[in-house]
Amino acid sequence: MRVPSLGTDPSRIPAACRALLAHRRFQVLSMSVILVNGAALGAMTFERAVAVAGDFLHWVDYVCLVFFTFEVVAGILSFGRRPWRYFGNGWNVFDFVIVVASFMPGLRENVTILRMLRLARIVRIFRSLPSLRLILVAAGKALPKSAGVMALTGMVMYLWAMIGWIAFSDSDEEHFGSVGKALLNLFQLVAFDDMGNVMRDSMRHNMWTLPYYIVFILFGAFILVNIMIGVVLASMEEAQKIDDEDGQIHADTALLLERIDKLQTAVDKIAADQERGREYTPFR
Repeated sequence: MRVPSLGTDPSRIPAACRALLAHRRFQVLSMSVILVNGAALGAMTFERAVAVAGDFLHWVDYVCLVFFTFEVVAGILSFGRRPWRYFGNGWNVFDFVIVVASFMPGLRENVTILRMLRLARIVRIFRSLPSLRLILVAAGKALPKSAGVMALTGMVMYLWAMIGWIAFSDSDEEHFGSVGKALLNLFQLVAFDDMGNVMRDSMRHNMWTLPYYIVFILFGAFILVNIMIGVVLASMEEAQKIDDEDGQIHADTALLLERIDKLQTAVDKIAADQERGREYTPFR
């Protein structure tokens, strides 16, 4: 994709900005700047690195901020006479807030807030990588749907912990001395954390804990976890469809804006020709 030259026609600026932001090399450059900014931020956490190359690291951070500022300005200009449309996308609002806050007096002097703003710039990598953005959107959609599965899991674990406390509290006080201890054991089983040792320790006190654990593992650790995975996969598919639709909408909007710019250029040219004709007509 070739970025059109601006020349002396200001109407070409939105088209040039859109072409620049959509260019593959510019997207790779943007991702590289985010990674460099993250590496510089990580290096600033080492006292020796700050002592040796502190000025250079701050210079790199400043250059990255300048690039992000240019990217935001280009994004606003890409909408031409409708710059407010830039804020119709949540990621654009996120970028704008980060960049503007980095220049605001009072915020830059606060070391903690400044570090948080630098850290927030690294989060922009979700925007640069569609796969990461898709996962983030899917996770957000999966949370409301998984609330019921989480409630069911918690209820099953609580009931099974109460059964364990009633049945084994006398013989195995270490693991079933209270509902809290029983819940901790069951949580370890759900997370597959040291499951073998937990079962062996309980079996030394009471052999009937083996079927107790097996039934819970089959229902809690397998069925409920697989239901949760199914919810996440369904959310991934839904996020993929939304991303495809958004991509098509953005492409159609960009094409429409480009055609409007060309039409406006043609109208301005016709108006200029008519004006020159009125100025130089011999019949006036």
